[in-house]
Amino acid sequence: MSSEVDWKFNLLAGAATVHDGRFLLLRRSSRESFLPDVWGIPAGQVQRGEDPGDACLRELLEETGLPGQEAELMSYSTFTSKRSATELNNLQLNFLVVVPANRVRLNRASHSAYKWISLDEIENGLLDEFTREIMESARLLFKERAQPQDRQHANGSRGSASGPSLRPGGNA
Repeated sequence: MSSEVDWKFNLLAGAATVHDGRFLLLRRSSRESFLPDVWGIPAGQVQRGEDPGDACLRELLEETGLPGQEAELMSYSTFTSKRSATELNNLQLNFLVVVPANRVRLNRASHSAYKWISLDEIENGLLDEFTREIMESARLLFKERAQPQDRQHANGSRGSASGPSLRPGGNA
Protein backbone atom coordinates (compact mmCIF):
# COMPACT_ATOMS: atom_id res chain seq x y z
CA MET A 1 0.00 0.00 0.00
CA SER A 2 1.49 3.36 -1.00
CA SER A 3 0.79 6.56 0.81
CA GLU A 4 -0.25 9.58 -1.21
CA VAL A 5 2.11 12.53 -1.00
CA ASP A 6 0.72 15.98 -1.73
CA TRP A 7 2.95 17.58 -4.34
CA LYS A 8 2.78 20.59 -6.59
CA PHE A 9 4.61 22.02 -9.53
CA ASN A 10 6.38 25.33 -8.88
CA LEU A 11 7.65 27.65 -11.63
CA LEU A 12 10.45 30.04 -10.67
CA ALA A 13 12.41 32.72 -12.51
CA GLY A 14 16.06 33.39 -11.66
CA ALA A 15 18.13 36.45 -12.55
CA ALA A 16 21.76 35.66 -13.42
CA THR A 17 22.71 39.30 -12.95
CA VAL A 18 25.83 40.76 -14.57
CA HIS A 19 27.38 44.22 -14.36
CA ASP A 20 30.68 45.02 -16.07
CA GLY A 21 31.70 41.35 -16.26
CA ARG A 22 30.82 40.69 -12.62
CA PHE A 23 28.18 38.26 -11.34
CA LEU A 24 25.82 39.06 -8.47
CA LEU A 25 25.47 36.64 -5.55
CA LEU A 26 22.94 37.05 -2.74
CA ARG A 27 23.17 35.34 0.63
CA ARG A 28 19.79 34.06 1.81
CA SER A 29 18.72 35.17 5.26
CA SER A 30 19.19 32.81 8.20
CA ARG A 31 15.40 33.19 8.74
CA GLU A 32 14.61 31.54 5.38
CA SER A 33 13.11 28.05 5.70
CA PHE A 34 14.62 26.89 2.38
CA LEU A 35 18.42 26.96 2.18
CA PRO A 36 19.14 29.54 4.91
CA ASP A 37 22.51 31.33 4.64
CA VAL A 38 23.21 29.88 1.17
CA TRP A 39 24.59 32.07 -1.63
CA GLY A 40 22.62 32.13 -4.88
CA ILE A 41 20.98 34.36 -7.47
CA PRO A 42 17.87 36.54 -7.18
CA ALA A 43 14.93 34.24 -7.90
CA GLY A 44 11.31 33.72 -7.03
CA GLN A 45 7.97 32.33 -8.01
CA VAL A 46 6.27 33.22 -11.29
CA GLN A 47 2.79 34.44 -10.44
CA ARG A 48 -0.31 33.16 -12.23
CA GLY A 49 -0.56 34.78 -15.67
CA GLU A 50 2.85 36.45 -15.35
CA ASP A 51 5.44 36.22 -18.10
CA PRO A 52 8.56 34.46 -16.69
CA GLY A 53 10.88 37.18 -18.06
CA ASP A 54 8.79 39.84 -16.33
CA ALA A 55 8.84 37.74 -13.14
CA CYS A 56 12.63 37.61 -13.33
CA LEU A 57 12.91 41.40 -13.58
CA ARG A 58 10.33 41.84 -10.79
CA GLU A 59 12.22 39.50 -8.46
CA LEU A 60 15.51 41.24 -9.24
CA LEU A 61 14.00 44.63 -8.39
CA GLU A 62 12.27 43.35 -5.23
CA GLU A 63 15.36 41.58 -3.88
CA THR A 64 18.10 44.02 -4.91
CA GLY A 65 16.59 47.33 -6.01
CA LEU A 66 18.35 46.86 -9.38
CA PRO A 67 16.23 47.66 -12.43
CA GLY A 68 16.82 45.18 -15.24
CA GLN A 69 15.88 46.19 -18.75
CA GLU A 70 15.96 42.85 -20.56
CA ALA A 71 15.90 39.26 -19.40
CA GLU A 72 17.31 36.72 -21.86
CA LEU A 73 16.38 33.09 -21.22
CA MET A 74 19.60 31.06 -20.99
CA SER A 75 19.03 27.85 -19.00
CA TYR A 76 16.78 25.98 -16.63
CA SER A 77 17.29 24.21 -13.32
CA THR A 78 15.22 21.58 -11.57
CA PHE A 79 15.08 20.66 -7.91
CA THR A 80 12.69 19.42 -5.28
CA SER A 81 11.78 21.13 -2.04
CA LYS A 82 9.10 21.00 0.60
CA ARG A 83 6.69 23.63 1.88
CA SER A 84 4.88 22.45 5.00
CA ALA A 85 3.64 18.96 4.10
CA THR A 86 3.68 19.65 0.35
CA GLU A 87 6.43 18.32 -1.89
CA LEU A 88 7.38 20.79 -4.62
CA ASN A 89 8.75 19.86 -8.02
CA ASN A 90 10.52 23.09 -9.03
CA LEU A 91 11.43 24.31 -12.50
CA GLN A 92 13.56 27.45 -12.45
CA LEU A 93 13.98 29.36 -15.71
CA ASN A 94 17.29 31.24 -15.54
CA PHE A 95 17.67 34.52 -17.38
CA LEU A 96 20.75 36.59 -18.10
CA VAL A 97 20.12 40.16 -16.97
CA VAL A 98 22.79 42.79 -17.64
CA VAL A 99 22.29 45.79 -15.36
CA PRO A 100 23.70 49.30 -15.88
CA ALA A 101 24.50 49.87 -12.18
CA ASN A 102 25.89 47.78 -9.33
CA ARG A 103 24.42 49.55 -6.31
CA VAL A 104 22.38 46.88 -4.51
CA ARG A 105 19.67 47.65 -1.93
CA LEU A 106 18.98 44.30 -0.30
CA ASN A 107 15.58 43.22 0.87
CA ARG A 108 16.71 42.29 4.40
CA ALA A 109 13.67 40.07 4.94
CA SER A 110 15.04 37.56 2.44
CA HIS A 111 18.79 38.24 2.10
CA SER A 112 21.60 39.19 4.46
CA ALA A 113 24.50 40.04 2.11
CA TYR A 114 25.54 40.43 -1.50
CA LYS A 115 28.77 40.14 -3.42
CA TRP A 116 29.84 40.83 -7.00
CA ILE A 117 32.39 38.31 -8.29
CA SER A 118 34.16 38.02 -11.64
CA LEU A 119 32.40 35.82 -14.19
CA ASP A 120 35.72 33.98 -14.41
CA GLU A 121 35.61 32.95 -10.72
CA ILE A 122 33.81 29.69 -11.47
CA GLU A 123 35.63 27.92 -8.62
CA ASN A 124 34.74 30.58 -6.01
CA GLY A 125 34.06 28.89 -2.66
CA LEU A 126 30.75 30.74 -2.23
CA LEU A 127 29.26 28.84 -5.17
CA ASP A 128 27.46 25.55 -4.70
CA GLU A 129 27.12 23.27 -7.73
CA PHE A 130 23.60 24.57 -8.49
CA THR A 131 24.70 28.22 -8.65
CA ARG A 132 28.03 27.38 -10.33
CA GLU A 133 26.19 25.82 -13.29
CA ILE A 134 23.93 28.88 -13.60
CA MET A 135 26.96 31.19 -13.45
CA GLU A 136 28.76 29.14 -16.11
CA SER A 137 25.73 29.50 -18.43
CA ALA A 138 25.68 33.25 -17.75
CA ARG A 139 29.42 33.50 -18.42
CA LEU A 140 29.12 31.69 -21.77
CA LEU A 141 26.13 33.74 -22.95
CA PHE A 142 27.65 37.03 -21.76
CA LYS A 143 30.84 36.28 -23.73
CA GLU A 144 28.83 35.18 -26.80
CA ARG A 145 26.92 38.45 -26.71
CA ALA A 146 30.15 40.47 -26.42
CA GLN A 147 31.86 38.84 -29.44
CA PRO A 148 29.78 40.47 -32.21
CA GLN A 149 30.47 43.88 -30.66
CA ASP A 150 34.20 43.12 -30.55
CA ARG A 151 34.16 42.10 -34.23
CA GLN A 152 32.14 45.20 -35.11
CA HIS A 153 34.77 47.45 -33.54
CA ALA A 154 37.60 45.50 -35.18
CA ASN A 155 36.31 45.64 -38.79
CA GLY A 156 33.79 48.49 -38.68
CA SER A 157 30.87 46.30 -39.73
CA ARG A 158 27.77 45.28 -37.86
CA GLY A 159 27.79 41.75 -36.53
CA SER A 160 24.69 39.76 -35.72
CA ALA A 161 24.31 37.25 -32.96
CA SER A 162 21.79 34.50 -32.84
CA GLY A 163 20.37 33.57 -29.46
CA PRO A 164 21.70 30.56 -27.58
CA SER A 165 19.91 27.28 -27.37
CA LEU A 166 18.27 26.65 -24.01
CA ARG A 167 20.70 24.73 -21.85
CA PRO A 168 20.13 22.93 -18.60
CA GLY A 169 21.97 24.59 -15.76
CA GLY A 170 21.97 23.75 -12.11
CA ASN A 171 20.11 20.47 -12.30
CA ALA A 172 20.03 19.21 -8.75
